[in-house]
Amino acid sequence: MKKLKKILFFAFIAYIGFTFFQQQVALEKLNNRYRDLKNKEAAVMKENKYLNELLHQINSESFIENEARQKLGLVKKGEIIYVDVSKTKSQETRK
Repeated sequence: MKKLKKILFFAFIAYIGFTFFQQQVALEKLNNRYRDLKNKEAAVMKENKYLNELLHQINSESFIENEARQKLGLVKKGEIIYVDVSKTKSQETRK
């Protein structure tokens, strides 16, 4: 009977040790996943901040005006457009 108690006692201790080890491994995996998610969250927050600043800049009148001038060739009423002919000639000769 004493031998059976010792065997059961050591089996119980082994079971507790094994369970503890499994929980530590699972806890370490969860901690790693938590760190990865926190890093991703920080990257997304940084990108979100950048995109909000870009959106604010794009919605500004100066940006819209600049885009209209550069891409659409628009001018304000009363402005005179000067074309540098020497640049256009030098570009045509390169082609």
